[in-house]
Amino acid sequence: MAYAKTSIGRGCCKVSKKQKKISKLASFCFVLTEILVLAAILILPATDVVEIKKWPQMIIIIILSIHVLMQLWELKVFIKPDSGEKFSLTVQGSHERKKSRHQTSMYGVTVSNEVRVDYDRNAQGILVYFRKVTSSSKTGLYCQPFLLPFRGWFTFFHVLIALTLMICTIIIYSNYDDYNRLQDYKKLLAESHSEATQTVPPEKPEVDGGDNFDAAMYGELLDAFAHNVDNPFSNFGEQISDGPSLDVDREAIEPVSELGTHPLVLPILLLVSLILQTTAVVSSYYQAEDCGFCLPLFCIGYTRWFKHTNAYTDMIQQNIQAKHGQRLQQEGEQLELAIRRNTQQTQVDDVTYHDVGPQTVKRYEDQIVLLHLLLAQEHDQACKEVFPEHSIQNKGVSFILTAEEIETLNIHAEQAMETAAVNTDDTVTASDTTELVPNSTVPV
Repeated sequence: MAYAKTSIGRGCCKVSKKQKKISKLASFCFVLTEILVLAAILILPATDVVEIKKWPQMIIIIILSIHVLMQLWELKVFIKPDSGEKFSLTVQGSHERKKSRHQTSMYGVTVSNEVRVDYDRNAQGILVYFRKVTSSSKTGLYCQPFLLPFRGWFTFFHVLIALTLMICTIIIYSNYDDYNRLQDYKKLLAESHSEATQTVPPEKPEVDGGDNFDAAMYGELLDAFAHNVDNPFSNFGEQISDGPSLDVDREAIEPVSELGTHPLVLPILLLVSLILQTTAVVSSYYQAEDCGFCLPLFCIGYTRWFKHTNAYTDMIQQNIQAKHGQRLQQEGEQLELAIRRNTQQTQVDDVTYHDVGPQTVKRYEDQIVLLHLLLAQEHDQACKEVFPEHSIQNKGVSFILTAEEIETLNIHAEQAMETAAVNTDDTVTASDTTELVPNSTVPV
């Protein structure tokens, strides 16, 4: 069984920039607290509070290393972002075309092969966004995650850490139950020894054991318990050379008899780490953009290319809608009606296709071409205002921009939108004042 998928979207949870900043701060705080808790777990064996085996220590060290590496990378991106990273400006129309393929095989023979093309309606009418430019366009679906930036794997790493902590907590807590059973064994032996010493003096045992009873062995047994009540199994074999043995599973007790004075501290701290890691997973997913994962052993891969938006894309989108919004809305409604009417199912070479007719496909492609022409006009005008070098005659502006250029355009768009908002407020205030003045004449 194999699974690979590549999608372009913004995930299930659409958050604002303010919410994304809050999630970044929350993720940093939770991870930092978790690092301190895991570091405390590694220090506990030196205080004799709890004993930890080597395999949990190695796992905790690996988790700490991954956390520290991710936090250092986040700090590096915050201090010195990659200004040369490239993005492509594009636009989505009234519908988004999604193609999927489902293939079922049985005993190496394909029993069903289905290709479905869905057209999802865009509630906003159009959407202008940036998409990261990858280094290669011929990479297969299973290798797409390796084109992601390093931060794109952070959500996957957080999920793996959460699963690892959960498994470790369950295993260690089960060992704590064995420790409780060991304490019950010790209490039972201590009570038995106390009753024996009160009723039968070890110097003169008065027990009717029959012909086969060995009084000397019985005295040695009581003497061994008298000197080893806290740990009755430590020197049992040395003090009693022969005689009957106690019905206790020593192999099951010995590994858990070294859990320390307060063994419950370890599963509690691991449970706290698991809770903190779960919150870190949620926070990491909220702020994730271009993300994905790959499990080559199970042939599973997933990649999501994020639709990056900012003030510049919002400004371009508003300008297009203000000039051509009514026309684009009518075209979107007509295309929706054509999709509902012309959806059909065809079969070619044992492959079943679910798609619309060729005329509807041509209509969809014409809409995309028209939107890109309108996008080119607005983008060209805005770039020539911000970058004077693009004002050369007959020189077009590219849709591919660097992160530094996008930041410059974003600052320009924020200033332009603030100026437009102030002018709108001044116009509304002037209009309200004119209405309040009696017998005022308003020029037509």
